[in-house]
Amino acid sequence: MTAGDVDPFALLTATQAATYAGVSVQAICNWYARGHLPAAVDADGKVIADSRGKRMYRLVDVAKADAKMAAQREAMARRLALASAA
Repeated sequence: MTAGDVDPFALLTATQAATYAGVSVQAICNWYARGHLPAAVDADGKVIADSRGKRMYRLVDVAKADAKMAAQREAMARRLALASAA
């Protein structure tokens, strides 16, 4: 791997995931709670946690959830814009 490569399976904390996606940590927790963002698991299916026991997420999963949620945010913004114009 070169310095410019990104590891899609890199582990992120909720804070790091929120920074990557440009959302709040609460949004990341909501995505997890609603089933949009899976927690990272090891080969045995056990959830991977940081040194404080907080769930970790894979970069690729954060990117997928962010893309899905961005589409929903845009649709909501369009609906609100149409409603306010009426």
